[in-house]
Amino acid sequence: MSSRKNFRRPRQIPYVFLSFLSLIVLLVAGVLVWQLAGPAEDSQTASDKPGTETSPAASIPAATLPVFEEGGIKRTASVVDGQLAMYDGTDWKKSFWPGINFGATTPGHYPGQLSPTKEDYMRWFPQMQEMNIKAVRIYTILPPDFYQALAEFNASQEEPLMLMQGIWSPEEELIGEDANGRNAFSAEITDSFEQEIRDAAAVVHGKADLKESPGHAAGTYTADVSPYLLGWIVGTEWYPYAVQTTNEANKGMKPYVGQYFRAKAEASPFESWLARMLDTLAKEEMKYGWQHPVSFTNWVTTDPLDHPNEPLEQEDLVPVDPMNLEPTPAWTAGYFAAYHVYPYYPDSLRRDQKYLDYVNAEGKKDPYAGYLNELRAHHKGIPLIIAEFGMPSSRGIAHYGLLGRSQGMHQEQQQGELNAGMMKQIYNEDYDGALLFEWQDEWFKFTWNTIELEVPGERRAMWRNRLTNEEHFGVVAIEPEEKAEERMVIDGKTDDWKSRGLTAEDAGNGLKMAITSDSSDLYVLLQKEKGNWDFDKDELTLGFDTTPGGSTSAKIAPGITFDGGQEFLARFKAGKGGRLYVNSGYDQFTWLYGYKLKSVPYKAMYADDEAGIFLPWKLALNRELYLPQTKVNAPFEAYDVGRLHWGTNDPGSDKFNNLSDWYLDGDTLELRIPWMLLGFTDPSRLQVWKYPYQTESVTAIDTDGVAVSAVLSQAGSKMSAAPASRDYMWDAWDLPSYHERPKKSFDILKDTFAEYDKEVSGSTRP
Repeated sequence: MSSRKNFRRPRQIPYVFLSFLSLIVLLVAGVLVWQLAGPAEDSQTASDKPGTETSPAASIPAATLPVFEEGGIKRTASVVDGQLAMYDGTDWKKSFWPGINFGATTPGHYPGQLSPTKEDYMRWFPQMQEMNIKAVRIYTILPPDFYQALAEFNASQEEPLMLMQGIWSPEEELIGEDANGRNAFSAEITDSFEQEIRDAAAVVHGKADLKESPGHAAGTYTADVSPYLLGWIVGTEWYPYAVQTTNEANKGMKPYVGQYFRAKAEASPFESWLARMLDTLAKEEMKYGWQHPVSFTNWVTTDPLDHPNEPLEQEDLVPVDPMNLEPTPAWTAGYFAAYHVYPYYPDSLRRDQKYLDYVNAEGKKDPYAGYLNELRAHHKGIPLIIAEFGMPSSRGIAHYGLLGRSQGMHQEQQQGELNAGMMKQIYNEDYDGALLFEWQDEWFKFTWNTIELEVPGERRAMWRNRLTNEEHFGVVAIEPEEKAEERMVIDGKTDDWKSRGLTAEDAGNGLKMAITSDSSDLYVLLQKEKGNWDFDKDELTLGFDTTPGGSTSAKIAPGITFDGGQEFLARFKAGKGGRLYVNSGYDQFTWLYGYKLKSVPYKAMYADDEAGIFLPWKLALNRELYLPQTKVNAPFEAYDVGRLHWGTNDPGSDKFNNLSDWYLDGDTLELRIPWMLLGFTDPSRLQVWKYPYQTESVTAIDTDGVAVSAVLSQAGSKMSAAPASRDYMWDAWDLPSYHERPKKSFDILKDTFAEYDKEVSGSTRP
C-alpha cells in the first residue's frame, strides 16, 4: 500500500467496499505511522545509530564478473536484440530471469525501521541461491549492510545473485491529501523523486553518505554492487488519478527529450515526466561510467490495454504506456518494461471475455495467460518482465480468482503449485523474467477486508494475523516463538503443553481443559475422561466470552445455557465437522454490509446481542458490481472463514496443513483459533472490538482475556447448562519472538526456478 517503505501495492487491495478514495486515505494515514516508526533523530550521524555502522571499503571484496567496456562505458547487463542479457566475457548471454521480491521487515517492525541485519541477509542469500533464485528485487534503498552483504556473498559465487534495484517514488505526495491525485510536475514531487534517484545511483555504486531521515535508510555506502545490477525498476504503481491530474494540468506539453531518454510524439505529459525521471537516472549512472537496463514499475490499473468489462472506473481510467518512451542511441544498455500482474484483481482479469476465451500453450482456457499474451503483444521489440506475481498461504482470503488462483486460503503446497503454474504461463508467453512476490512473510502488512479490524494500526506488526492474506505471500514462513521446537503444535500430543507447565484440568461434563496462546492463535486442549473422540457421534460446543454483553444461549445449540454472555461459538456437529459462529450483535460483517451499507440481507433482530442468534463468520470479497460490457450485475461475494480446518501445523507430518484449526488423536483434541476470529483487534495489548451497534466504527476496547466453556454431548441429546467457564489471561507484549521456516512451496519453486533458468534464443524480437 501507499508507503515509501511499505513494499505492498494498492494493486493488492480490491477497492470494493471501502470506496477507492476512502481506502487511499487509510493508506496515506498508514504512511505517517510507518514514517514515525522510522529514525527520528535527524541530528545524529550515521555512525551514532544502530544498524548503520560501516566497514572500511578495503574489507569489501571486488566483483569478479566480467565487464564489457566500450567508449569508457561499463556494462555487465544490457538489452541485446530485444532481450535482457549478461556479458560472459566473450559474448552477451540472453536468459529468462526467475527472481524474487524482497521486503525489509521482521516481526514487530515496520518498513521505515529497516530492521533486518547483515546476519539476516547473509543467512537469506544462500537460501535464495539454494532455491535457484537468479535475481532479487528490492523496492527502495536499503541500509549499507544489505549492499555489503550482497558484495561479500557474491564474491564467492560462480553465479552471483543479481540485483533489481527499485527506486521509491513520492507516492503519498502523488496521491495527495484529498486523494484526488496531484500534478507530478510540481516542484515538491519532482525534486523529491530526482533526489531519491540520485541517492539510489550513489548507493549502488558505493559512493553515498545518506543522512538520517524518517522512513529512509541512512549511513555510509562503500560497497559497489553495480556489476551485480541486472536492472533498475523506477517508481511504484501509479495512482490513476495522479496520472489523470498530471495529463490535464499539462495539456499541449511538448514531449520530453533528454540526453539518454525521451518521450515519443504520442506520449502523455505523465509519460514525459517518466522519461525525465529515467533520463535523470541515466545521467547519474554515467557519472560513475556505467549503464544498466532501465524500466519503471507499472500494473494492470494503468496498463495501455483496453478492459471493456472492468466494473470500477479507476481500474481502467488512464494508461501509462512504456512504448511511448525510448532510450536515445547514447543509452546502449537499453530499456525494458516491468509489470505487477496478479490473476485475481482487478476484476477485468476474470471478467473480460477475451481473457476467458484464451487457450494457453497446454490447450487449456486460461485468463491469466490471456492477459499476459495481450500485454506481451503490445510491447513489441523490448524486454518485458512480470515484476510481481504470487499467491498467499493465508487462512483468510480477499478476492476470488479463476482456476483456483484466489487471493488467499491456500495450503503451502497449493501456493507452490499455483506460483509454478503462473511462472510457466509467463515463460510460455515469451516474457524475459518473472519475479515472485515474496521472499519472507511480513507481519506489518494489511489488506482491505481486515484492515478496519486491526486497530490500532500502529500495533499491527506485533502479531500475526492469519486472516490477512498480505502477511503470507512469502516462501519463508515467519512463525511465533524464537525456536521451532518451542511452538505450539496441534497434533494430539501434550508434550508442548507440558513444556509450558500446563496440564488439562477438570472442566466438567466429562472433559479436561487447558488454554494457552502465542502471537498468532489461542490454543485449547480438550481431553475426554471416558473413551476417544468420535465426531461421527460426538457433538462439541465451545463458547468464547471476551467482553461484556452477549447471549447466554444460542439457537444453534438448543438447550445449552452458559454462565456468561458469549461473543463466539465453535460447534462440532456429528458428522459435519467444525465451524465458528459469531453473535449477531457482535458480527462486524452484517453490521457493516447489512445494517450500514445495505449490501447483504439484514434483519433488525441481528442487533440484539442477547437474542441467541449466531451467524457464520464471513469476510467480504466483492460488492455487487455492474459489468459494463456484458451489462449484468455480478453478485456480492463473501467467504465463510469460520469453517474450521482439520490437520496439524507440524510441517514434519504428512497431515500438515498450514490452514489447520483442529486435530485429534484418541482422547485428545487440540484447537488453534486465529486471534481475529475471536474479535481481537490487537492481542498484544489485549484489545477486542466493541459491540459495533454501540458505535459508528470499529472501536478497540480492553479485555480481561477469554472465558472458554466446553459442552460435550451425543447427537440428539439435550443439555441444560454448560459447566463453569475457564478464564484465560496472558501478558501483553511489545516485541514478538519468531522463527523462520521454509514453506512446503519452497522446494516446489526451487525446482520451478531451476527449470526456467534458461538461456534464450538469439533471434531478434519484432
